[in-house]
Amino acid sequence: MLRQINLENFKCFERLDLDCTSLNLLCGLNGMGKSSVIQALLVLRQSFETGELHSGRLVLGGERIDLGAGSDVLFEGAEQDIVGFVLGDDEMPDGWFMAFDYSREADQLSVVLPDRSTDYIPAEWQQTSLFGGRLVYVNAERVGPRKLYPLSEMLAKRGDFGTSGEYAWNYLNRHQNDLLPEGDPRCVEGASRRLLDIVDQWLQDVCPGVHLRLEAVANADSVIAGFSFDRPGDIATSRYRATNVGFGLSYVLPVILALLSDRGTLCLIENPEAHLHPRGQTKLAELAARAASVGVQVFSETHSDHFIDGVRIAVRDGLIAPEDTAFHYFERDGSKTVVSSPRVDADGRLSHWPAGFFDQHEENLARLLDPRY
Repeated sequence: MLRQINLENFKCFERLDLDCTSLNLLCGLNGMGKSSVIQALLVLRQSFETGELHSGRLVLGGERIDLGAGSDVLFEGAEQDIVGFVLGDDEMPDGWFMAFDYSREADQLSVVLPDRSTDYIPAEWQQTSLFGGRLVYVNAERVGPRKLYPLSEMLAKRGDFGTSGEYAWNYLNRHQNDLLPEGDPRCVEGASRRLLDIVDQWLQDVCPGVHLRLEAVANADSVIAGFSFDRPGDIATSRYRATNVGFGLSYVLPVILALLSDRGTLCLIENPEAHLHPRGQTKLAELAARAASVGVQVFSETHSDHFIDGVRIAVRDGLIAPEDTAFHYFERDGSKTVVSSPRVDADGRLSHWPAGFFDQHEENLARLLDPRY
């Protein structure tokens, strides 16, 4: 599990020191640098997977992430043309360090300056959760409702949902009969531990009465996705195409699948609340807390006070320990981004509320209550 992320001269960060735990929420206004934290992890993982990191190169553009050129990554006010990363985990709490030299002529970060080893990638670094385990990334720009979704046996085996979640249905089709462990808190007590049934159950929590319907079309390398509805007291509907039930259900599927990952998975999620009703956002936060409690490390960028409150309620209900939950609020100080991190107690209360930290509801209410004359 990652315990520390330090960035130097990376995008909007002159320097970032971020303490990490099981469930990490990245909050703040747009353009404050929340996504940059996730991008830093993705670009390192991408460089490792392509083998370029072993040769001393940082791959800025690839399947996982495309950050452009070196000038797009180097902090605008950098005093030195060096981009640095420090990652610490349970095995190496002090972290490992890598620094990349920016070449202005080539406009790329291509030369690694080793700090603690003559090797670019020491063996112990490769055992960190970033490089050694499964990583699931759910992009903010996800594929919405489609009549057909693509199938890929290779990606399904690898546990990959695609850069925009386009292979989420593919993954579910192949792994629908996988079983979660006995006693897993993400399963309803006494109910099925089959992945498809668990996804269906959480979808019902997000949108009451909804049921998944999928059908593989092997000859077309596609899966037909749909939903039916069966609320108490209503007549059950036939299957509707995904294109006929709005964006929310299709958008949330890869998020639910990511949060049902195996222990040891590093799960990066952008805007899990997209296209969801407040009730669904709150329930999704509960699932995130339950996932983190069994060893799935979650980093979630969110703009939702309902998602934040859902995590706080999960702490209050004992689903996750306060010390296993981190709230990080990003804001600008001139050209730099700074982060404040209020702590949560066992009652779900935060130690302090930074200015601008999900206080818009109170400001709006004050305006509504203020006399007009």
